[in-house]
Amino acid sequence: MKIALVGGYGHGEILTGPERVARELYGELKNKNHQVVFLEYFFSGYEGASLFKKLFGKEYSYNNSIIKLGIIPLLLFLTINKFDIIHIVNSQRFILFPLLLRFLYSGKILTTFHGFMKYELPEKNYWLKRYFADEWIEKLLVNKSSLLIFPSSLLSNTFKQYYKVSDDRCIIIPNGISKIFCEKGRVFPEINNSLKIIFYNGSNDSINRNLDKILEMISNLECEIELYVIGNKIGIKPQRKVKIHFVDLMSHTELINFLMDKLFIIKSTCYDTFSIMVTECMALGLIPIISENIGIKDVIEHGRNGFIYKSSKEDDLAQLLNQISKRKFNLTMISENAKKTVMQLSWERITEQYISAYKSVL
Repeated sequence: MKIALVGGYGHGEILTGPERVARELYGELKNKNHQVVFLEYFFSGYEGASLFKKLFGKEYSYNNSIIKLGIIPLLLFLTINKFDIIHIVNSQRFILFPLLLRFLYSGKILTTFHGFMKYELPEKNYWLKRYFADEWIEKLLVNKSSLLIFPSSLLSNTFKQYYKVSDDRCIIIPNGISKIFCEKGRVFPEINNSLKIIFYNGSNDSINRNLDKILEMISNLECEIELYVIGNKIGIKPQRKVKIHFVDLMSHTELINFLMDKLFIIKSTCYDTFSIMVTECMALGLIPIISENIGIKDVIEHGRNGFIYKSSKEDDLAQLLNQISKRKFNLTMISENAKKTVMQLSWERITEQYISAYKSVL
């Protein structure tokens, strides 16, 4: 079985979630001795990404199995090599051309969707930044893929309802957890004067993760909170009981060291298909606090391995945090259950699910 993974591989150690999925899946397929190559593009942020390279460039790296290609060489490569599986691991604009010229090459197309464009794309600068192209590509991927892969039932149900996709074309494969997070042991820290909570604000400032909504919902807190916002720094109103620290994005090793004394990771009420950051924190024993709009709720049971608050109840989150601060829950047990839950999401296991998906369309 010849496999081509197509999308953004990223560069450096600090990656987006979809890039993380791409790298981990590629690495596991290589470890299992599958015949796989990774095809990516000369993205504008990459060194030496000229217009000529975007059209005609070709560069090999990592034993010739990761290949940067311009549009013309990409089409030729897919046509000549006759892959059995062409897996779009994350949606990128350069994929538009292979989709429009689908008739040139054989092989089944599978796509992993990480989000739903209508919910994620900002209205501001919609035409200027050509966000309409992202929506168009999403529709093409839905129409031309033999199998649509989603990390959660939340995202799968969204696509089924909006695009009227049949159940037999959809499959759920959750995102995995990197080994480095599974190997680090940690005892759940004692709660002292304040609750130390993580909020991941990402690297893309076009995505609003509703930090202001979280602060609004906890405005009537009785307990003290230290909130560590990782990623984008934004202007927010100060809160009486909340001390806010802004923290830069980190490599895996830096992140693990940073999380050692933290207690919880919190997610806002906004739609989020599946959070890799939450699984990484859970692997270290941090307890997730999420709303029902978060895809990782598939693996979280309230009070057993995390907490799910109701976004429709304005005071539900504040009440939950007040109860936590008053030791109303066995947090050590919940922390241990959180670890056990994500240990089932090793990339070795997740890759086996992807291999089964590939075989199902051949």
